[in-house]
Amino acid sequence: MKKIKLFIEIFFPVLARGLKEIKNKTLNRRKALRQQENLQKYGSDALEALKKAFDTLGIEWFLAYGTLLGACREKHFIAHDLDIDIGLFFDDYGSHIEETLKKYGFVKKHKFIIDDGEFAIEETYFYGDIGIDFFYFKIMGEQLVGYSFTNEKGLSWDRTVQKYGGLLVKEFIFPYSGLEEIEFLGNIYPVPKDPHRHLAVHYGENYMIKDNNWNPSKNKNYHYREDKIGILVK
Repeated sequence: MKKIKLFIEIFFPVLARGLKEIKNKTLNRRKALRQQENLQKYGSDALEALKKAFDTLGIEWFLAYGTLLGACREKHFIAHDLDIDIGLFFDDYGSHIEETLKKYGFVKKHKFIIDDGEFAIEETYFYGDIGIDFFYFKIMGEQLVGYSFTNEKGLSWDRTVQKYGGLLVKEFIFPYSGLEEIEFLGNIYPVPKDPHRHLAVHYGENYMIKDNNWNPSKNKNYHYREDKIGILVK
């Protein structure tokens, strides 16, 4: 009986954790598929609303990361993308942005900050079911410097916060000489000048050839800021 009891005490918790992990993976996959479908169907509406909001604000912004890649290579959002990536300038950050975006139907979900927002900021908004990540870049001479936040490899986001007191910080550096405009989904949007050079720095010289196995680990355009920690503010 003791052996049976011991077996039950060991086996069932392990089984329960395994089933929970399978359930979470299934739910996450379904969520990702919904996000992909929504972006393909309604992403252009969100971008049009963004354009109107930023025209009202009178501040510069541009398509960034996966959204810029989709605009240049696919002429549409990338099929596996989940949200829209937008670049703004750190010096333009202020409460007036959120106030204006609210008038156009955008709701802020959360933001990441470094040094109480004095060093770096990233925000996530939603327009209906469409997520939009706002990356605030700094212009440093002829370079555009941005930041993103991530967990440690092998650890969850929560475990990373427990270990470090926050999230790990990646710093990205791009060449920069201003903005230009391109046509995308029937509208005109701002992008970094020479967007192809911008994308090649981030995704590699062959970025115009679709890589079905591409993942963020293949990106070499960053280094970790070991002196900084990202804090999630909900």
